[in-house]
Amino acid sequence: MSDSTLKEKRPSWTWICSLSPGVLFLAFVTMALHIRLGLGHWPTPMTEDYHTIAFRIHEDTLIGVLLFTVYAAAPLWLVFLCFRRLRLSWRAHITQVVAYVLGWLLILLASKYDPTTFTEWFFD
Repeated sequence: MSDSTLKEKRPSWTWICSLSPGVLFLAFVTMALHIRLGLGHWPTPMTEDYHTIAFRIHEDTLIGVLLFTVYAAAPLWLVFLCFRRLRLSWRAHITQVVAYVLGWLLILLASKYDPTTFTEWFFD
């Protein structure tokens, strides 16, 4: 088998880093749906609490993904590029950078233009 055939079959760890903002957005949206279904309405900021075991697990997962995305994803992606076996084509890496930036842009736009009170309640 040639090296290019092996490269196509092998998944790259760099995709985990570049798709982490999308996973963070998905965790944030599912957290909002969890709260909405659990309370029966959107939470009121600064006056309403919601505590269940399922919510705590969901919140811990969201915080874990948030910490990875904010502090580790970009530096780890650069470290992965130092290893020849983890490198893909330039086109793939540019796609990864675009996916990372678009994921963050989606998170920022969704939190700024949230028509519900969930984002305000969550950051309270």
